[in-house]
Amino acid sequence: MAALTKGGSEFDPAALELVEWRAQRDLGAPVPDSPPAGAGGWGVDGFDPAGRWRRWLRDAHPPRFPAPAGIEVVGVGVGDSESFAATAAFGLRLPARTEAAFAALPGKAGWRCYVARAGSAPAAAATCTDGPTTLLAVDATAEVGRRSPARAALLHRVIEDAIADGVALIAARTDEGAEGHGDAAAGLLLAGFEKAYRCPAWVDAGLPAS
Repeated sequence: MAALTKGGSEFDPAALELVEWRAQRDLGAPVPDSPPAGAGGWGVDGFDPAGRWRRWLRDAHPPRFPAPAGIEVVGVGVGDSESFAATAAFGLRLPARTEAAFAALPGKAGWRCYVARAGSAPAAAATCTDGPTTLLAVDATAEVGRRSPARAALLHRVIEDAIADGVALIAARTDEGAEGHGDAAAGLLLAGFEKAYRCPAWVDAGLPAS
């Protein structure tokens, strides 16, 4: 099952959702016991049965937007995991009990974690890289409207680091049924992502990406 991005890069949606499965497994989310083979059928708008999450894709071209000035984006190591975990849980509007799952990510193979320090509106992000694909698995900001400079700074850093890692595809996802979905999608569009397909239904049970 091959598909193309608008930029012309070929990718396999089933292989991409395998990266999602591995990321959600690392987060301790309730995923299927084994990687879903094919994740169901493929319809005109994505997987069938489809869930509420929309996949967004980006080729590995350099950012075409400037990094916002005055915002420090910090890569998070094992010793700094508590701040990252609290920021991620708060930005995704999740209960404090989920912080342990986020705190386990820094230092884990294939993961990069970040915090953007921007006054009263910090934001966090985490990516999971597997082979030629980087998945933006955590995209967390509590700022109203979600078109925040902190988020833009994080996206800029995520893209640059993914390109440095030699990936061919950068993926994200948004909840089409969530309040503020339009703002979340607009931020990805500005960062060069393209609206793609509907994720398979099992993805709905995972921790939210954004």
